[in-house]
Order: sequence, then structure tokens, then C-alpha cells
Amino acid sequence: MRNLFLLIAISMIIVSCNKDNNNAESNYARIVIKGSISGSNLKSTGTKSESLLSLSDAKKVLVFNSTGYQLFNIEDNAFTASATSGTATALAFLDANNQYIGALCAGGLNVLPLVSLKDGDNTVIDLSSLTLEGTRVIPTNNPIGNEINLNEDEIAWYKELGAYYESLSKNIDADNDGVPDILVKKEFNISTLFDIYCGSWGLNDTPPQINDTAHFFINYAMRIAGGKALIPENENIVLSGPEGSPYTDIIQPHYATGPDCFIAFFKREAPAPQGYPFGSAFLPFAQGIYTVTIDNKSYTLNYSNINAKYFFILAEPTVHTNEANEVVSVSIEYRDMNQALVTAENYVFQTQVTLDGFQGNRICQVGTLWENPEAKTNTELYTFILPEPVPLANIRSVGVCYVDMIGNAYNIGFIQ
Repeated sequence: MRNLFLLIAISMIIVSCNKDNNNAESNYARIVIKGSISGSNLKSTGTKSESLLSLSDAKKVLVFNSTGYQLFNIEDNAFTASATSGTATALAFLDANNQYIGALCAGGLNVLPLVSLKDGDNTVIDLSSLTLEGTRVIPTNNPIGNEINLNEDEIAWYKELGAYYESLSKNIDADNDGVPDILVKKEFNISTLFDIYCGSWGLNDTPPQINDTAHFFINYAMRIAGGKALIPENENIVLSGPEGSPYTDIIQPHYATGPDCFIAFFKREAPAPQGYPFGSAFLPFAQGIYTVTIDNKSYTLNYSNINAKYFFILAEPTVHTNEANEVVSVSIEYRDMNQALVTAENYVFQTQVTLDGFQGNRICQVGTLWENPEAKTNTELYTFILPEPVPLANIRSVGVCYVDMIGNAYNIGFIQ
């Protein structure tokens, strides 16, 4: 089964990289976010700036999430920005020289989950007056529970993302030159891929059969995408770390380039234990500081390893056939670890379904992951229609691959 669930090499290598979304048409709605700068003289304690800055020095708002970014000006101490609906979005405040001042922290969250919105896609999030505490930008109006209607469990879920977005904000300036890398196409995006075997897929009126969640098999990979100005002269990219306790078993099994970026995958391979459904076991990466070396130049990246099982949503597929016993569609139900139905839009950003044969060959793929919203044509999460029927007898496995709202990816494998 070594090639049965090859998420990286087969199904996800063709991607769009993060882009500046200015002036881009999107298939997703844009949610308005606005606020104003108070007269606070509190200084940032950030280490990236050459001098300490106050929020009154802020001239730009950098809005970013797992799909890209957009830069908005602050004029007359006020701004009106927008962000993609259905994403977990962060706001960073910059001075006129693009130096980092701080990031929005609302209701204990340093991310705005743009889901369960009070007025749907017409919701306007008014943060009102903003003040600076250290590097936290605090709004007078907390939108969590007001414009963004999440329950207590969902709020707790997003609070767990604090370390992740703290790492994300630290990576804004990986070469430590005082300028956010994304403004000069030198940005890095670092995320985790989880390859998970869950059980058997459903067929027509027979529901999927899920393994005991305590015994899920999980393989791990780190995905690093770099901006256009970072594309190396060759495919050799060196990852080392974490700082203080570096690994000696990191390999780079996959690499690809697009018009605006490179994409590299890193794994830690170990012998597969008895009964393991994959050909090899790939170990997780610890949270910490890693160094990426490209063309003899080194960059420092912070990595936060979100626990797979805590943030994992069971995407359970059911295959539907016609009278000729051919697969014509696949429907997905999203459930938590207790098998309770959940609203996919509150956790999942993009979904892709794959059908593989008995030799690990890809028979069909519906949907695409890691596309920018303006490039994405399939926004479906629940029902996937095959472009043409496929004989059921040819299918060995069904994979449901999704990107969550912060950019990590899950490839969930099912075998009959």
C-alpha cells in the first residue's frame, strides 16, 4: 500500500501559491472589517522593529490567512479592509516603512474566524477603537459572540490556535530585515500535512465504517511554500531544526515550482510497525524554530504543530452508483470524534475527493486544494459529481482531502 495514499506526490502537488489578492475577483464573498486608531501612546515591545513603535505609527493593515494576503491603508486614523469569508484571518499593523507593530487580538483570539456570521456574507465587522498592549492590538468592540456567532466549544477550538498564529506573525519577516517578506515576494508559508487512515467508505445506503479513533494511523509532513523571489536555482532546499534539538532524519521527498512560488515537502521517515497501513511511517515535527537554507542564504521560521486529532474533523465519504454499478458521485458528512455532525464551513476551507485503483493509480479527482480564492472554481464541500462514471469494481480506495481554515491539510483514506 506504499502508494495508496500518496497525498503529496500525486494529488496535491499542482497548487496555486499565496498571492497578493489586490484587485482580484474572488469566488468567495469578502467580509468588511473596519476600525480606528486611538490616541494611545503605548509602545510595541516587538523585536522586529529598529525602534519601539506606537499604534499611532500604524499606516497599513496587512490582512492574511491560509490563502493569501491583502494590504490596506490607514487614513485619518481609520481603515476599512476586507477578508475572504470562510477563513481564519489575522490582521497585522505596520508603519509607513512596513515595520511590524502588532497583531489584532479579539476576545482572546489572535484570529478572526469568518464563519457563523451574524448577517451572513453581508456582515460588517466594526472593531471600533483599537489600542496597543505589547504587540497585541485590542478592539473596543469584540466581534466574537456578536458579529461572529460561535459556541463555547468553537471559541475554545480557536483559542488553541493562538500559538499557531503567533508563529505565523513571527514569520512575517523571516530574513529579519524589518520589511514584511510578503511585500517583496519573499514570503514563506509553513503548514502540516496529515495522512490518516480511518476505515471503509460507505456505499449507497450503507454508511462508512470508522475505525476506533484512538487507533488512527497518521503520517506527517511539513509543507513549505516560498514566494517568487525565493525560487532557488536548483531543487535543493535544506531544512534543519528544531533549534536546540535538531533532527538528523529530515528528508525532502517532493519539490515543485509554480509561476509565483516554490513548494517543498519534508518528512521524517521511520520503519513502519507491524499492521501499519502505509508503506512507511513518517514522524511528526516538533514545535520550534527551524532554519531553511536556499542558495546558501538562511531564513528563520517558527513552526507550530497543531495536534492532528484535536483539530481533525472526520470527513466521511459515501459512494453513490448508477444501475450499471458505476460510481457517479461521492457525498461527504463531517463529524467530530464522537460522531456528532458538525458544520463543515466552521472548520474546512477546501475539499477534494480522489478515487484510486488497486495499483495505487489515480482514477479520478474532483476538486483542487491550495488554490487562491480568485483561482478556485469548485467551492463544494458536500457533494462531488464525477466528470464521468467509473466502474465500482476498479476502485480500491477513496480519499477525502481537505484544507482547514488555517492552511493545514488532511488526507483521509478509506478502503473497502
